[in-house]
Amino acid sequence: MVATQPVRRPAARPARQAQPRQANLRVVRSDHRIRVVGMLGTAVAVGLFTVLFVVAALHAVLVQTQAQIDAQRAANAAVQAELAVVNADLARADSPEGLEQWAIDAGLVLAPEVVILSPVAPDTLAPPTSGNPFSEAVG
Repeated sequence: MVATQPVRRPAARPARQAQPRQANLRVVRSDHRIRVVGMLGTAVAVGLFTVLFVVAALHAVLVQTQAQIDAQRAANAAVQAELAVVNADLARADSPEGLEQWAIDAGLVLAPEVVILSPVAPDTLAPPTSGNPFSEAVG
């Protein structure tokens, strides 16, 4: 017969008493320097954003103003060109040739000969003999 051997089990470990495990913690005082650096960094970031925003706004105003200036310059150039044409027409009209053309257009005729008039003293001319030369009865 076969002999059976007893099964050996390891002995149960005795239960450890629950000892509180020492935590590797310590009390840390708040570091004022970290807060100051954080606030300074935030202030610098906000300031930089504000400056960039203002620069962008000023650039937009500059571009808009430049467009208005360019439009005004174009209008001034057109008015100056028209003024040059009008001045040229005025100079031509004030010239002797222009005055002659204006007289012809008005219906005046050229005199057959040049007559030079000399001044006459008052009361030296005889009264007209035929009456009023400008009346309609004279023909």
